[in-house]
Amino acid sequence: MKQLFQLLLLLFAGSLSSLLVGCNHKELCEFHPHEVSVRVLFDWIEAPEANPKGMCVYFYPLDGGTGKRVDFPNRVGGKVTLRVGNYRILCFNNDTEANIFFNSHSFDTHGVYTREGNVLEPIYGNSPHYNPRAGGLDGERVVITPDMMWGCSAVDVMIADDMIRYTCVPQSALPRANSQQNLSTDSRAGYPITTKEQVITLYPHEMVCTYTYEVRNVSNLKHVVDICGTLSGMSGEMTLATEALNREPVTLPFASVSDGVSTLTGQFYTFGHHEENPMPHTMTFYVVMDDGSKLCYTGGKNLDVTQQVHEAPDFRHVHLIIDGLDLPQPIENGHGF
Repeated sequence: MKQLFQLLLLLFAGSLSSLLVGCNHKELCEFHPHEVSVRVLFDWIEAPEANPKGMCVYFYPLDGGTGKRVDFPNRVGGKVTLRVGNYRILCFNNDTEANIFFNSHSFDTHGVYTREGNVLEPIYGNSPHYNPRAGGLDGERVVITPDMMWGCSAVDVMIADDMIRYTCVPQSALPRANSQQNLSTDSRAGYPITTKEQVITLYPHEMVCTYTYEVRNVSNLKHVVDICGTLSGMSGEMTLATEALNREPVTLPFASVSDGVSTLTGQFYTFGHHEENPMPHTMTFYVVMDDGSKLCYTGGKNLDVTQQVHEAPDFRHVHLIIDGLDLPQPIENGHGF
């Protein structure tokens, strides 16, 4: 009888231990943050010609903790594992070289800029020992032009075990956009999207501006060996979430292409210009002639493109036209002019 009692006592103790372990496990599960698999897709309706080699997405939790960066080696997207919670999202292409990012820990302050350069960098590379300045631009820093960026953001992101809700920020909601420029073409942008498929679709658009230019009626262009130019009064820094620009005016160097007859053309990227920046936008050209002479062309009414920049129909795509640039006739024996 005594042995039977001891056996029952052991069985009771084992059962009680199992119950306690089960309760503890259940309690821990209630406080342990769940993780779910989310599929991120990129819809290129806003930039159908975009061709990035890869994209990165930053998930910034609103419930505390550090942001999470996920890189995709394509323009399509892929899967990511996230904790259940509330987020804000930034995305942009991850294949840039000139762009330098800062404050990536915060959705509100994550920004991009470019390093300092010199006005002759398109010809000689970054050669600090030979860096002339001209045209009264001594007060402006010279920085290199950025690489192309495509990206966007999403807010009010809620990721749950069985559903996702988020709102894509449309281009029309950004400070530099207006009712006539770069409106979002996707009807869902700006409205909450709820899905039980655990999918987040993002709609990247162009985040930097493309400037093209044409200099017509250039004299003696056949004697030009090298030529490059600069544009003053531009912005050298941008905050990603709002695409707001830094107010400091900077000068951007760019390359030039000659047709050998009478026309110069070129293209470069820029963050754009701050609307409250009072500095003019002046183009300057640096020329190396076949007799070895080095010339600088600045100032003059035809090189002031402020009005063209400010009144461009589309601030993302600006085309500048300059009529007339008088280059000298070099001495044919190459001993200067």
